[in-house]
Amino acid sequence: MRLTFEYTQTIGQGLSPQVVHMMDNGLKVIYISDDGLVKGLEAFPNLGLYDNLTYKDKGRISADFGVSKPSLKKVAHYGAYGFWSAEEMHKFVMYMLPTDVSHTLLNGNLSCSKGSVISQLSVSLQNAGGELIGSRRCVIAPNTILEFYFSLGSSGELSMGRFYIDRTSVGYPEQSISVTARNAIGKLLKEQTFDDNTAFTASTLKDNLTAVLTLAGVENFFVADQQKPWKLTFEPQVAILDGIQNVIQLLPGWQISENTDGTVGIGPVTDGRFEQPSTYIFERDKSCWSYDIEYDDEQTVSKLCITCKEPANTVFRQLPPHKWWVSPPNKTMYITVPDGTSLADMNAYADELTESVAVSGRIESFVGIFTPHMLIGDVVELVEPDGKRSMIGTVTSVKHNLGRSGFYTEFSVDSGGRKGKPFLKDLMGQISGSRKTDGVVISL
Repeated sequence: MRLTFEYTQTIGQGLSPQVVHMMDNGLKVIYISDDGLVKGLEAFPNLGLYDNLTYKDKGRISADFGVSKPSLKKVAHYGAYGFWSAEEMHKFVMYMLPTDVSHTLLNGNLSCSKGSVISQLSVSLQNAGGELIGSRRCVIAPNTILEFYFSLGSSGELSMGRFYIDRTSVGYPEQSISVTARNAIGKLLKEQTFDDNTAFTASTLKDNLTAVLTLAGVENFFVADQQKPWKLTFEPQVAILDGIQNVIQLLPGWQISENTDGTVGIGPVTDGRFEQPSTYIFERDKSCWSYDIEYDDEQTVSKLCITCKEPANTVFRQLPPHKWWVSPPNKTMYITVPDGTSLADMNAYADELTESVAVSGRIESFVGIFTPHMLIGDVVELVEPDGKRSMIGTVTSVKHNLGRSGFYTEFSVDSGGRKGKPFLKDLMGQISGSRKTDGVVISL
């Protein structure tokens, strides 16, 4: 007997593909990669036609390693279940369709700040009729992924983050639910340790960092190629996030960060795969309201001295008057740069520091119109009531408030930051070459 298929299409490489057709009309393709990881593809037939499907790569969708012999079946109106073998065990698995809880939202806030790669989400929901939490089922249990989107009118959905629930509590008889959650970096990297998986011995640093993120169960990520043959060894008790940060601080200009779509990236700050800083224009007393201004001269100085031991060089600068006040005449910033730094580089550092110190020391906080796409590092330009415009600095903290009590954004701006430039404190750390590599050994 010969079967003639109406549609045929090659969708990619992989082993043991399993396909389920969900109630949302989506085709979910779950397959095994060559290295035994579970990955997925997704397509939605336009008008029910299957002759020209476009598949979206869902990346890694299970934390299991060494997976083989998958078998999946659809559960009507719910998802799919099945079995596979992994790590010398048989596992029962279930894929559930996402549950839309938008209609249960009462209020919430999403916050992030400079100096931390962890974003936090706190929301209150209405558990009407036990829809979310009942005596036998909890839709929003800890470790459940909560994806946050914002749309206005007929506009498309704007992703505001992908969070892993830490805690869920219910109040009776009000039937209100309080939920707190963190992004993938905060949940998967900060909470987990290396344990028995301490040595990463691939031929390149990129492959080893990729293996670390895979170990943590991060589904969507990218790692830039530094072309260094570094092998990595960590102490078992070291948190995975701390281990990664101890490595990348040895790479000037590199960072680990998470985009609002949940993609974790490791690479240069200028890598186009990171969400890049923008400039936002606000009108005082119209689109934003200043509620706090703080002046602090901790990092403002009158003199600058940069020294290098080998080769022996010294760069001394008498700084121009500060923008807002006069610093004591002998308040000097001393910085020692790593051996091998050229005199030209030292002068360039001095120019950069001079520019930053001249305008640093002012922190201004605002409440403004809801700006869901504002990021740490964005530059804020302010229009005064008299029409005067000024760049007031760089965003250092953001808190989005949303729900039935209103939609608005709180943010703080540091005068010492400029678009695409490091903050004064970060710049000083980069120049001095200060390093802390506790818990990690790097070898060739």
